[in-house]
Amino acid sequence: MQKIKITSLFALADNAFDDLQEIGKKIIPNDIWSFVIQILATAILVLILAKFLVKPAKKFIKERQEFIQNNIDESIDKNKEAEDKLEMAEKHLKESKEEGKQIVKNAQLTAMNEKKRIVNEGKEEVNHMRDKAYQEIESEKLKMKKEISEEVVDVALLAASKVVSREINDEDNRKIIQDFIKKDKDNG
Repeated sequence: MQKIKITSLFALADNAFDDLQEIGKKIIPNDIWSFVIQILATAILVLILAKFLVKPAKKFIKERQEFIQNNIDESIDKNKEAEDKLEMAEKHLKESKEEGKQIVKNAQLTAMNEKKRIVNEGKEEVNHMRDKAYQEIESEKLKMKKEISEEVVDVALLAASKVVSREINDEDNRKIIQDFIKKDKDNG
């Protein structure tokens, strides 16, 4: 069986080689003029293809490269611009945070100052009310002392008039009692 396969392979290879020789004879003729004409026709065909296909293809490829390069450059520029804007936004955000902190700090200071002012006003009002109360108390004391003095004078007069049989006029009695009260105050 292997012998059959090897012989059939040789036969196939022999047939393929014969076919290739025939194709080669058709492509490359034996006569020189046919060969030169084929070479010239091929050269003309290459030149025509170069003029109408290669140059436009190169031009198309160059335009495409420029378009892609422009897109890449534009993307790089936009990316850089976006990074700059992001950096600026982050800087703005940081400044805003600092400004917010400063506003809160100022508000706290203002609140503390307002608290101190209100407390001081309260203390001043309390001190004023206390001073006023002391003044009223002193005024009441003086008034009460005066009333007590007058009552003492009246009681003394009444007692004196009852004790003394003769009647001294009221004016003399008052003067005597007032002198007595004055001496009493001076002593103590």
